Amino acid sequence: MTEHAQQVLPGSAVGDGTAPARPSTLRKVQQIFDAARTVFLEFGYDASSMEVIAKRAGVSKATVYAHFTNKEDLFEAMIRQECQGIADGIYQPDANSEDLAGELRKMARNVTALFAGGDGLAVYRILVPVAPRFPRLGEVFYAEGPLSGRENFAEFLRLAHQRGRLKIPNPTLAAEQFMSLIRGDLALDAMLLVAPRPQEEVEALIEGGIAVFLNAYRADPAPQSTGGPQPPH
Repeated sequence: MTEHAQQVLPGSAVGDGTAPARPSTLRKVQQIFDAARTVFLEFGYDASSMEVIAKRAGVSKATVYAHFTNKEDLFEAMIRQECQGIADGIYQPDANSEDLAGELRKMARNVTALFAGGDGLAVYRILVPVAPRFPRLGEVFYAEGPLSGRENFAEFLRLAHQRGRLKIPNPTLAAEQFMSLIRGDLALDAMLLVAPRPQEEVEALIEGGIAVFLNAYRADPAPQSTGGPQPPH
């Protein structure tokens, strides 16, 4: 992505970050993003072109190139925006809650819903075949998608450990384990276009994963008070 493109992403600033981008500039960039998303999802990466994206966005091809060096840059920017949108929709559990299972359940339902379909999954399908040719695209998706989500969840586990709610010596490892438990083969099913599982089956996967996880990382019980001094042995 060009330096200019990084500065005019929606919600960002122009120049050194002290001057807000003009609304007209942000509108054009958002138009380009929306068009690129539509075109990439419709035709895939290889069959898409900057010319078609410009036409869909209602701007000139020169305007697209003013913000993005090439198609790879535009696709990378779209991946970043997609990952941010997914992250914003994932429930962030509260380590202070008395109902840890409930907090884990809310997040797990958000995560498993990603594999039920939608454009986010479609973008992932587009990315996989081109990642060997454009390793950076895969790195960006991984860093700002799965890795970022795991790190956020690991921070929740770290707090739960510090507060004695769970006993988790390695929150990063535990976060990956939990994701594997609740996800099962849902990601593989989605990539192979297997029919979505019944919701009750997904719920059973979630509940089983939570039960296994909490059993493995249950905090040590607090010592019981005896109410007085113990007699000598």
